[in-house]
Amino acid sequence: MALLMAGLTRTSTGAYVARKVIPKDIRTEYAARYGNAWEEKFRLEKGASDHEARARFGEWLADIETRIGGLRAAKKNGPQPLTRQNAYALAGRWYTWFVARHERDLRTPAHWRTLTEILVWNVIRPHAPDDYEERPMDDPHWDWQFDPQVREEVRPAIAAEAQTAAFLLEQGLSLTPDATNLFLDAVSDNLLPAFQRLEAMARGDYSPDVHQQGFPQFAELGGSTPVKAMELFEAWTKAVQPAEGTVYRWTTVFKEADRHFPDVRNISFEKAKTWMNGLVNEYRSAGTVAAAWRTALKTVFGWGVAEKIIDNNPFPEVRISVPRKNTERETKAFDDAEIKIILGAALRCDDTKSYRERAFRWVPWICAYTGARAGEITQLRASDIQQRNGMHFAKLTPSAGKIKTRKARTVPLHEHLIEQGFLDFVERAQGRPLFYPTKQRPVAKVEDGPRQSAAERMRSQVGTWVRSLGITDPEISPNHAWRHTFKAMAARAGIDERYSDAITGHSPATIGRAYTKPLPEDLAEAVKKFPMYKLD
Repeated sequence: MALLMAGLTRTSTGAYVARKVIPKDIRTEYAARYGNAWEEKFRLEKGASDHEARARFGEWLADIETRIGGLRAAKKNGPQPLTRQNAYALAGRWYTWFVARHERDLRTPAHWRTLTEILVWNVIRPHAPDDYEERPMDDPHWDWQFDPQVREEVRPAIAAEAQTAAFLLEQGLSLTPDATNLFLDAVSDNLLPAFQRLEAMARGDYSPDVHQQGFPQFAELGGSTPVKAMELFEAWTKAVQPAEGTVYRWTTVFKEADRHFPDVRNISFEKAKTWMNGLVNEYRSAGTVAAAWRTALKTVFGWGVAEKIIDNNPFPEVRISVPRKNTERETKAFDDAEIKIILGAALRCDDTKSYRERAFRWVPWICAYTGARAGEITQLRASDIQQRNGMHFAKLTPSAGKIKTRKARTVPLHEHLIEQGFLDFVERAQGRPLFYPTKQRPVAKVEDGPRQSAAERMRSQVGTWVRSLGITDPEISPNHAWRHTFKAMAARAGIDERYSDAITGHSPATIGRAYTKPLPEDLAEAVKKFPMYKLD
């Protein structure tokens, strides 16, 4: 039996099969909703290509995971009811979500016409009552499709085609059975217009969407207390406890939202889009709004929906047009000339003098041979340099300072670092931090700004020093470029990407790779292939 990807195999007969065990905590709920209590099975008969099998399996698995996620959300938060008006208001959000979701891959007009015909003639039309078959002219508008029995019969197909489970999961919503039926009926009334809108867009017709304007707003609860943007952000901060730098950067976003929205409950997609487009000005680029601001908003609002503080998260589907920038560099890695300038200057620094000189001497070289973030190196302590089975490693841990992933990792030290006397330098530190003094004068916190640790300040000083050497290209980062340089050189040296990812702290490319995480000794063997930097 051939293994194609995690969970998907090909049998001796050529069929593709997989199974997904239903988690124990939601088996009862899953069986009640979908019929199977223990597992779901995937099967694709022989004849399909490996590529098609992977794609079909991925879609199947995503659907099962969406079901599981939705049921878990329902258990945690409890299902909520809907009025008929709010069911159509929610269908309006679904309409916006569905169109935006498929706008990224519009395919062809014929694709959407085919789906329209399937919806009309294969899903709805077969449920027409006998009296319509006898006298079709008595009901030219197919009002029979609103009959409760017809509604019930078409709901499963509507839910699958409209991807409502994925929508509700992204919104952090779970509905009561009655509310689910109301919502699916409202979606059923708007799935055909959604297909027609996507067909028009596939033809290049982006005229204003009149249909979208017909959805009602959620009915507000009389006398309820408004929810302010900063209140929502502060609640998220307290619950999630993000990094101090994240709080600092995102505070600006939510202060601005506070000024614009007196109550962030049920902000419509149109209002969110208008506001976000208006944020772009000479001081704030479209790229900043599209990336940093949108990430902050969709993250916090998504949490607010999951916690039932607000009803709607309009920001995931807001798109900001970002003008393309001219890029003069082919990569974000240092070129050979820049490498020689930086590493050559580092060799001329004296690591027996000030902490600045120590950092200038060693941090660029360590980054060059590990691809680590400069801040991960400037916070190293002598005790973090370890020996195992005759090989030397640097242990990068959150206890030493900030690690972006918040996960410790062990990186091997290249033999060239050892040859240069790095271990002697570490021994002289006598267990103390390598690149900053242990006793620091109190540093006042800038208003609304994060406190920088001594290691972070030293990282910034290393970057400033690199710029002073003439590495002034704005398209290159004076510190971070070492990560790109390391990955590029590792690839050229034939080092397996699993190993270079593990050394740099990048997430595994696939779930399967997470189960075969290399050991530090494996990484040390891989680094032996990494070539020494030559400066002459």
